[in-house]
Amino acid sequence: MLKSGKVNLSSNDERLLQLTVLPHQIDLNIVDSRFIKGVLKDNIGISSFRELLRQLRNTAEELKNEEVTITVSYKGVTVLTLGSDAKPNFSQLITGTTEIEINNLRKLIQMGLF
Repeated sequence: MLKSGKVNLSSNDERLLQLTVLPHQIDLNIVDSRFIKGVLKDNIGISSFRELLRQLRNTAEELKNEEVTITVSYKGVTVLTLGSDAKPNFSQLITGTTEIEINNLRKLIQMGLF
């Protein structure tokens, strides 16, 4: 298990994502949204926003219980915060939980995940 450090994932010399791990903090920067959509659809079987939201809720609740935060960014702009550092405002109305914060709805929509 990676306790701290950085990992860059590339394919055909094209950067797909960057992962930075610190104690109690994981930052996932998605550079190519096609990659993450493929992972969600093909490998995890998530094909709708409702399924994605259900999975995110479960994950975010577990993260908060473990006092861990994951931030998801798209091209360097934070779009979601999951877990203990999430501070939802209006996003609680959409997600139905206090463990998910939508930081940038516009970028989330650009990713094609919303």
